[in-house]
Amino acid sequence: MVESIKNTMNRIDVPRQRRNDAAADLSTSGSSAVGDLPTASVDNSIDTPKVVAQLAEKPPVDTEAVARIKNAIAQGKYPIDVDQITDALMDAYRDLKS
Repeated sequence: MVESIKNTMNRIDVPRQRRNDAAADLSTSGSSAVGDLPTASVDNSIDTPKVVAQLAEKPPVDTEAVARIKNAIAQGKYPIDVDQITDALMDAYRDLKS
């Protein structure tokens, strides 16, 4: 769970770095197209390291739902669609590769 949060934070930082690199490239080339770059507003009121630390301490998990699913699996009553799982894994893999 913590690793997925770290990976998510890394994916958030990558587009920001790419945008900064593009702006630097344009400013060094003498182009005036820097104003044409898309901008995003950032909410600085969120203390990201604090939020990540809180999630690492106790991830947001619905323990009752987990117990219900575990019981259904143990009783053989939980429908598992292997094709859907495979498709989701492949989509996630493709997203990571791009």
